[in-house]
Amino acid sequence: MSRLAGLGAALATLLSACTIWAAPAAAQIPNRPVRIVVPFVPGGTSDIVARILAVGATPHLPAGAVVENKAGAAGNIGTAEVARAQPDGSTLIQCTIGTCAANPFLYANPGYDLQRSFAPVILTGAVRNVMSVSNALQAKTLAEVIALARAKPGTLTFGSSGVGASNQLAPELLRGMLGINWIHVPYRGSGPAITDLISGRIDVFFDNVPSILPQIRAGTVRPIAAVSNERIPELPDVPTFRESGLPELAQGLEIDSWFGFLAPAGTPDATVAALNSAFNKALQDPAVRQRLQEAAVVPLGGPPSRMADHLRSEAARWGGVIRANNISAE
Repeated sequence: MSRLAGLGAALATLLSACTIWAAPAAAQIPNRPVRIVVPFVPGGTSDIVARILAVGATPHLPAGAVVENKAGAAGNIGTAEVARAQPDGSTLIQCTIGTCAANPFLYANPGYDLQRSFAPVILTGAVRNVMSVSNALQAKTLAEVIALARAKPGTLTFGSSGVGASNQLAPELLRGMLGINWIHVPYRGSGPAITDLISGRIDVFFDNVPSILPQIRAGTVRPIAAVSNERIPELPDVPTFRESGLPELAQGLEIDSWFGFLAPAGTPDATVAALNSAFNKALQDPAVRQRLQEAAVVPLGGPPSRMADHLRSEAARWGGVIRANNISAE
């Protein structure tokens, strides 16, 4: 009996120690909803991704998570607001290729310093892009589009959802890689650009799959190439840039519209780790993965260092394209 009593005491001591050890981890995040700021209007892919993950991470956070939209200045307003927030883990910014790779080079003062204002938390997901053309365009393949652009410099047009958007940067990158001269036509969002692509007012448009897919399936625009190193599951018959047969594109071309979360600089490492754990658990949830995949979003995840490395790589890549082509949003 004394041995059982001793064992019980030992177990009680161990459980107490485990409770003491676990308590600080749970206490790393304030006991109020984590506010995820999306620096764009509701309804876009960025907003959808944030809301799916807010719901998915709620069981793993002390008081769940909520999404708040703070649009304006191509995402700079909401991003700058989070840069000034308390670094306690209660506020995150939804980071995108625009706000976290292009804007720091497009604006003299976007209101934040990408390297100094934030602590990377997690790379959450990515959306594949596809290059489509107007049905009125004679070219039927990527090689034919490029040949046409070279034969008639300054006549082929490509649309974008705004200056510095990924669907401007992709064709600007091709301009440098292939030595082609085509004309940029900026729009206020993908919707108007798609409308003009359908009508033939513009020739080429790069867009993320969720946005352009309905028009591709309806046959109102023609997909030319997947902007990825592998074919897109939703468009299995559309070849990649690597498959185009152009020697300059033998290595392919991969440009994703990606998403991730950043916390204000100065957020404690333990808090960042707790947030990272919560969102990784959400990304491993089959229901969350299903919802993301239904939105044509590839779930990612991983440690904060993966997000940090990705930010450095993307900023270097697109900063170079922006400088080389003298692109400015001002």
